[in-house]
Amino acid sequence: MCLIMSPSKPQTESLTRPFQSLADVQSLLDSRINYKTDRQAPIARMFALDRMVRCVEALARPDRALRTIHVTGTKGKGSVSRMLAALLRATGAHVGLYTSPHVEHLRERVSADGMPVSDRTLVAAFNELRPHLAGTGEELTHFELFTAAAFCAFRIERVDWAVIEVGIGGRLDATNVILPEVCVITTADYDHMDLLGDTLEQIAFEKAGIIKQKVPVVVGAMGEGPRAVIRSRAAELDAPVLLLGQDYEAHSFARMGYRGICSLRVDRTIWQKIMLNCPASFMATNAAHALAAFQALSQRKLIPGLTEDQVFRTLEAVRLPACCEVFPGRPTVVIDGSHNAMAASSLASTVRTLFEGCNRVLVVGVPRDKEVWKLVTHFAEAGAQRAIFTRYPGIRATPPEELAPLWQQRSAAPAEVIEDPDEAFARGLAIAGEAGVVIVTGSIHLAGVLRPLARARHDMIGHNGAAPGKSS
Repeated sequence: MCLIMSPSKPQTESLTRPFQSLADVQSLLDSRINYKTDRQAPIARMFALDRMVRCVEALARPDRALRTIHVTGTKGKGSVSRMLAALLRATGAHVGLYTSPHVEHLRERVSADGMPVSDRTLVAAFNELRPHLAGTGEELTHFELFTAAAFCAFRIERVDWAVIEVGIGGRLDATNVILPEVCVITTADYDHMDLLGDTLEQIAFEKAGIIKQKVPVVVGAMGEGPRAVIRSRAAELDAPVLLLGQDYEAHSFARMGYRGICSLRVDRTIWQKIMLNCPASFMATNAAHALAAFQALSQRKLIPGLTEDQVFRTLEAVRLPACCEVFPGRPTVVIDGSHNAMAASSLASTVRTLFEGCNRVLVVGVPRDKEVWKLVTHFAEAGAQRAIFTRYPGIRATPPEELAPLWQQRSAAPAEVIEDPDEAFARGLAIAGEAGVVIVTGSIHLAGVLRPLARARHDMIGHNGAAPGKSS
């Protein structure tokens, strides 16, 4: 039984004085229901859009002080959002970006013109919320508060555009109060089934909830059933649909070192030899989603177009933290936040081909609520010589001693259990050896814990950016 408790008196009293620091903001957020940690709370308590509507109306609709793009999908929505924000910035616009969860730092979730907003801006945004936190405002969840604060931060920073990434699903997500100029649905696959439904069609229905009247929607690869659900919803709302494989596409992908190179097509326009900061082939498709959405805005004269060279330079410069992110070294380290079956399968394929012939060691920590056996099965497909299972901070992590037996049912490679993630990472480096590779994956939270170590090590030893073996 889960008891939903109102904020204590000391917390209520603290709302009478302005927030002074990010620590004050964090304290407020920690006092609220958070789906990422409070999975036993009633779903209706966490997902009810009317609370968010009341909140933004009380704040004089900060979400309407700028133009927006809405991005959802089981996989790829974070990187698509980053690419879209970069393309918009290349036109000279002031651009906000709201993503979740963060990898390392809270402020990563809210950025303006390519940089996290300052502590001062984020604290000021939460102070705009503060008068509305008593009464019905006590019901606002962690994510609802942060989303409302992001809108306020963008209004403070006077951004022209903001790219808004959905948290979970779409229809009842806190971000779905916006009226976007274009929507993107990258994929509809199994994830968060306790909230979105047990079938791909149910999941697609929830994601299609972001489609708005007459607003173009970019739709990625998925089965006929879920795609039909999305197209049906778009037809009801007279929303133009741009389909991957028909109206736009990515092709001719190849690896060049630890980066990818591809060609993109939107309608009849083709961009060749686009360079991306990721060796995974799926990132080319994500770039195609972003460029299709950008072109939809350009064709409607909402933004100026970009030259071919501007598109090349913009996409080449986009950084993609924890998206099959490679830190060259001896051994090389890959940091990846894959936490659902679709992403795990893609990662396994990339690792297997990119590091063929190398000693591969997996360091894995998985959220408890996921289909753990599917994740472990896909990670086993990476052909690693050893797996080390660990635990990241927080109550949602699957105990690593539960993961090792699943691995042993699917792989002949040995498995180890090391509770402390720092120790697990150090053990992985030692086992991989100078010519090997350590792949940290299974959770964005584990990626956030170990990415600073990988980056510091990379910066200390230097790198030459060369990948082992031949480009594929």
